[in-house]
Amino acid sequence: MLRATTIWLCVCAGACSGADSSSDTTTSTGASTSAGPTDGSGESSASTTSGTCPSPIVGCPCDPGGVCVGAARCEGGVCTDEPTATESTESDDTTDTGAPAACGDGIAAAGELCLLAPTLLMMGTAPSDVGLANFDGDPALDLVTVNRDDNQVALRVGDGNGSFGVRTAHATGSGPLALAVGDFDGDAHNDLVTVDSTANSVTWLRGASNGSFIVGATFPSGLGPAALVSADFAADGRDDVIVANVGDATIGVFLATKVPFVPMAAYAVGVGPRGLALADVTDDGDVDLLVANAGSATIGLLLGNGDGLFGAAAAFPVGSEPRAVAGGDVNGDGLGDAVAVEGSGSITRLLGNGLGSFGAALPFATAVSPSDLVLLDLDIDGDLDLVIASTGDSTLRVLLNGGAGDFTEVLQIVTGPSPVAVTAADIDGDGLPDLAAANQGGGTVTIVLSDA
Repeated sequence: MLRATTIWLCVCAGACSGADSSSDTTTSTGASTSAGPTDGSGESSASTTSGTCPSPIVGCPCDPGGVCVGAARCEGGVCTDEPTATESTESDDTTDTGAPAACGDGIAAAGELCLLAPTLLMMGTAPSDVGLANFDGDPALDLVTVNRDDNQVALRVGDGNGSFGVRTAHATGSGPLALAVGDFDGDAHNDLVTVDSTANSVTWLRGASNGSFIVGATFPSGLGPAALVSADFAADGRDDVIVANVGDATIGVFLATKVPFVPMAAYAVGVGPRGLALADVTDDGDVDLLVANAGSATIGLLLGNGDGLFGAAAAFPVGSEPRAVAGGDVNGDGLGDAVAVEGSGSITRLLGNGLGSFGAALPFATAVSPSDLVLLDLDIDGDLDLVIASTGDSTLRVLLNGGAGDFTEVLQIVTGPSPVAVTAADIDGDGLPDLAAANQGGGTVTIVLSDA
């Protein structure tokens, strides 16, 4: 594993730099080009004196005292506005000097992908999901996992600079597989909900705003709950929860219309629903639901009506055993799309048509036994990119978007054993997206910070 903090894992539009000579490994791709200002002929431009010069302007002789008009300065007896050598080296982009942006220069540039070497944090036994949210009332994001084999939620409080404090543990239901964050009781503090696979239940952990939790209540779910998402589906100011029930091929909606939930409302979906995601597929402002149906090789789409109810599921074929799905506008047309990862090692893209449906599926070969994915603009160029957790080779695969939803793998980041979940947020407060992956086989979380 890479550990030296001076290493950048870089895929840049320009050049990558900053590797310490004592670092274990540095990965750098991309080309660096540099050219001086030109006059349109391909040759570097230079100030020349020609014609009549009634005043000491650019290209004219300086006044006897070495004075030029305005911002021009006197160089070798001629007024010029060319940058000095010092100004050229201090330039922060290609505007003045042609020098490309580089990892480690402290300036984020579109198309520049600079990731620091990954670090590991112990979180407990078999972490199966990971989240980043504020649980202690300060501005910094905290790190939380749900641990399948010790029936606990583990929390590390963040310092806002990319580091986390000591681990604390909080009991949840039996066999927890997934978690969701939200304010489910309307007290303006973040809570947690877990799905408890062997107990067929949902557990609400009420946040106390100081980095601790109180077990609020447990609610019956469907059979074999395996995934969940949260959002304000009913548009009433309180977050609600949806659960994927693998054993009975349903999703269950828990609305927080009383403290915290009313009994589950079930909707039939495809066989073996294992992944959930949210997207506004119809561009009407209401949240729609995407379901990865592993047993029927489909992505289910349930259109939301804005008051907590959903329409019947429509099914869209994808590759075999879809395990997770993400929603977002991947081709820049303003409409919600879907991307699924499949047990076969592929991803499939479905482009939304704005009418509550998708076009033809487009597969891409990718990771070894992918388990989860996240859509985010990792290289800050305005397009949503993909990061895939690959359990088969214990890596995070980074796929950059060419702008039309055409993903190309550019980087593999080694994690702990068997990463099963990945999420993204700005961990260190620099305005750039960072990554966290739950490594079920190693009891750890891998943190990867973006840099500039």
